[in-house]
Amino acid sequence: MAIAKVKSADEITYFTKSGTVLDGQNSSTTRVYGGGGQNNSPVHISSSTTQHLHLFVRQDDGKEFDTTFDNIGVAVRAGHRVSVIFAMPKNDDGGYSTGLVVHDTGRTSICRATANSLVKRFNEWLGLAMGIFLPFVIAAIFGDWSDWGYFWLFGVLLVSGYLFSRKLHSNSVRDAIVDGVQVEMNKAIEQEKARAKAA
Repeated sequence: MAIAKVKSADEITYFTKSGTVLDGQNSSTTRVYGGGGQNNSPVHISSSTTQHLHLFVRQDDGKEFDTTFDNIGVAVRAGHRVSVIFAMPKNDDGGYSTGLVVHDTGRTSICRATANSLVKRFNEWLGLAMGIFLPFVIAAIFGDWSDWGYFWLFGVLLVSGYLFSRKLHSNSVRDAIVDGVQVEMNKAIEQEKARAKAA
């Protein structure tokens, strides 16, 4: 399922599901990358591992749900009381597990990679094309050929500034989503404390 992308944190809604863990399964995926070895260049091999935590949770109303976190960094076992915070683009029909609270241990974690995946990013290929061709167009339109280098440099700076501002905006949207998840996690902690007192 493709993740719907947002341009603003205002396009995100949050909801929480709490319950008792029935089962938690850990797995990992390792990707190996290699290159080089031609023309007497050294061979480069690298790998990255993603840890997956798949949880099966029974809510207080008896309904069950499952969810998966990647690289969440929190240990969970059967019997733990948890709250899972979902971030959902308003134009989507499902949520993406972004925050986890383990009430029994007091551990919390936010999956920043999930928050990051919700943000609409600028197309890198379009950015590269803009960085190469737009300065030439600006130089050709606004400069005579003797001053061509100055206008080309101006075009490079203009495009670079635009691309940098887009990256900053995307990062600020991601950070706002993370802040929204943190607010929901704090609410879940307070609700769990109230539930425990009432019991």
